[in-house]
Amino acid sequence: MSAPVWPEPASAVSRMRARRARVAFFDIDGTLQPLGKRGIPPSTLRALEILRSRGVKLVICTGRHLDFAREIERYATFDGWLCANGSYCLLDGRVVRAATLDPEDVAQVVAGAAAGRYPLAVTYAHDLEVGVVDAQREMAERFWLGWPKMDPSRLSVGEKPVYQLNIVCPPERDDEYLAATPHLKSARWTDAFMDVIPADGGKDVGMDAVLRELGAARAESLAFGDGGNDISMLEAAGVGIAMGNASDAVRAHADYVTSGCEEEGVLNALVALGIA
Repeated sequence: MSAPVWPEPASAVSRMRARRARVAFFDIDGTLQPLGKRGIPPSTLRALEILRSRGVKLVICTGRHLDFAREIERYATFDGWLCANGSYCLLDGRVVRAATLDPEDVAQVVAGAAAGRYPLAVTYAHDLEVGVVDAQREMAERFWLGWPKMDPSRLSVGEKPVYQLNIVCPPERDDEYLAATPHLKSARWTDAFMDVIPADGGKDVGMDAVLRELGAARAESLAFGDGGNDISMLEAAGVGIAMGNASDAVRAHADYVTSGCEEEGVLNALVALGIA
């Protein structure tokens, strides 16, 4: 059964759980920040202030690498960072989880990129590289404009830990492209490319690492998201809130569905849940 859509009131159970929240997890793109735009809407900034005034820790939960995620600090302050879909996580400046991809699996995926099967992005803790053959350079530019692009053989995968891969392909190719890499899985937020993470990873696993450090339970958390890679986070949180711009598939996994990112969605959720 789908979650209710704003402005119907949140359930009594969701309201009760929300009031106990000690941590709030936020996706960036499509949740805090409108897709394709920079900045956080004023209503969302107000919502973050309300949560912080109640002593709630604010934690980013994104597919971005750390330095790219921290661009959001231009607009607001956060206590924690779950990057690469929960594979590289910090709380109050301390690394609390660092789950790298299996090197042999990475080599398999890089070999596919070198053979021209797909453009590939490699996420490290603080940066990203794009491995692409010349014939696919224009395709890669659509997704990673401004990022360094190189022949896949020149990637730094043997020199520093890899936390995530991105393969440009339609969803129906996921199983095919990961068939020879048993320690990896797909965590898509877009049909354009798949996020490749450890098979035992995900945003929910990163959440658990942060919650353990804080001595908090899942029931004491809120999570806001809009993409397919947010589903595990929404399910794991005490109250999972899907943005109004989320797909029906994502909404079905939420406890509550608020309005869109640009329609005061975060603040409306706090009102509906009795926090604001």
